[in-house]
Amino acid sequence: MKYGIEDVKKITSLVGGVENIEKVYHCMTRLRLILRDKNLFKADEIKKLDFVSGVILSSGEYQIIIGPTVNKFYELFCKENGLNSLPKLDINEDKELNMKVQRKSFLTFISQVFAPLLIILIAIGLWEMIRMPIFLLSNSLDKEWLNEWNDLNQTISRGMTYFVVIGVAWSTFKVMGGKEIYGLVIGVILCNPLLTALMDLEIKEGQTILEAMPSWGIFGDLRYPWKISFEGMVIPMVIVAVMGVHIQRLMQKVNLGSFRMLVEPVTVILLTSLISILTIAPLGLLFTSYLSLAFNFLMTHNITKYIFTPVIGALYSPMVIFGLHRTITPIIMQDIAQYQGSLILGLLIFSNVSTAIATFTFGFRYKNCKKIRQIAYSNATSGLIAGVTEPCIYSVGIKYVYPMIGAIIGTYFGCLLYTAAGVWTSAAPFGILGVIGFAIKAPESLGIQTWIGGNMLWGLFSMITTISISCIATLLLSKIKFFEQRTLKLLKDEYDFDVNKINEQVLLLKTKYKEDLNQFSNKKSKEDIYNKKILKEEYKKNIKVLRGA
Repeated sequence: MKYGIEDVKKITSLVGGVENIEKVYHCMTRLRLILRDKNLFKADEIKKLDFVSGVILSSGEYQIIIGPTVNKFYELFCKENGLNSLPKLDINEDKELNMKVQRKSFLTFISQVFAPLLIILIAIGLWEMIRMPIFLLSNSLDKEWLNEWNDLNQTISRGMTYFVVIGVAWSTFKVMGGKEIYGLVIGVILCNPLLTALMDLEIKEGQTILEAMPSWGIFGDLRYPWKISFEGMVIPMVIVAVMGVHIQRLMQKVNLGSFRMLVEPVTVILLTSLISILTIAPLGLLFTSYLSLAFNFLMTHNITKYIFTPVIGALYSPMVIFGLHRTITPIIMQDIAQYQGSLILGLLIFSNVSTAIATFTFGFRYKNCKKIRQIAYSNATSGLIAGVTEPCIYSVGIKYVYPMIGAIIGTYFGCLLYTAAGVWTSAAPFGILGVIGFAIKAPESLGIQTWIGGNMLWGLFSMITTISISCIATLLLSKIKFFEQRTLKLLKDEYDFDVNKINEQVLLLKTKYKEDLNQFSNKKSKEDIYNKKILKEEYKKNIKVLRGA
């Protein structure tokens, strides 16, 4: 869409003029403004403009929804108002703005960090679905060309995974008002291929995770620190980036004069990277090592396995948020190398499926909102088939909370039955296709007693339990007043979508359609059949319009 100077003048006038603009920037679809006097912002009049889809006020920030071409409008807006020559606003220098930023909740902050990365998370999920058949075939058939295809596909998958973690560092710096380029460089350093990701760790029989992890010998005989990559550690990378922004702010208080361009970048990047490598990463590895020992004991003890195993399964989804799920990967790899399967693998499969089902249920619950349908259904499909749940968690789970709680409840009961029935999971995909892992019984050396009926039967029952309880729990939680009101507010703020109003209009439309349809109930002439067809098509078209399709 093309925008003219008149469009810019209208928006400028309706936000209170150039002098009322404290800061202006844009995201993928919205022009975002922080204003000095909120009373000068005329939301109702702005909504009437042809090129505006809606107006939102969130955390003291005014957002005008323009669409995917917002960047063109932004450039013209800045050019005509001379805003491109204004210095970048320093959050530390504006007390009122700083207060607004401090009032942001953790969930709002996380939501803003991941907003520009959602499209990549969705792409990862879809790509994992596409590559899954090749992955399965390459593992079942000994064909060199299939293995080569799988390696190529894996290269693309790992590349996108790297980008998400690096992108998180960039986005965190951007949201907090830091220099985004610092975040990019820090992310690249901490995801460097010279470092070892936990998922790539090769643990030999009798080795501990600490012994298997490569390390530097820069302190002589003391092998420290370990060469730990931050690949897949999303929330830890957010923590690293937050630390980097604070270091940058401290540097801004130091009078460096003309040396700032030389000293500040090196100081911020090196300090943040070194502190992360020397402290944050080693603490995570120590946690992983002791966690491995605890798992081996608690999952095999006759009493603790009924308590610990379902709890771990239920907590796997929240662990993904903080990157702690990577701590389980070495344990699974060790089990697969030794037993060609793992008890923990089943927990992961149930968790992934329940997260996908809860996300799909959420999308169905608010199906009248086109944006929600698109996000929830596409992400749920990738989670269900490919077992890639990060898009579900970051786009729905964290933001709306109760779908994640519903998934946790479903996973808990599915894992409880899984443990009690003595089900074993051989190496298998992490999504719904993981049921093929129940086809092989547990090695006799483990002493696992499976209930009568066999491994596959109780594995399927456990999966059905997980799916049904996740769906029911999510629906019931959505009816709770707190979650319902919170979700309605978020949908209004994010998408300018009034759920109750649209639902009422859809209901009225359905009622009218049924009444009109009854006129032809007993008539079978060609003209009546044709009219019924036209009526149905018109009804579907009107429903789509209401739902934003």
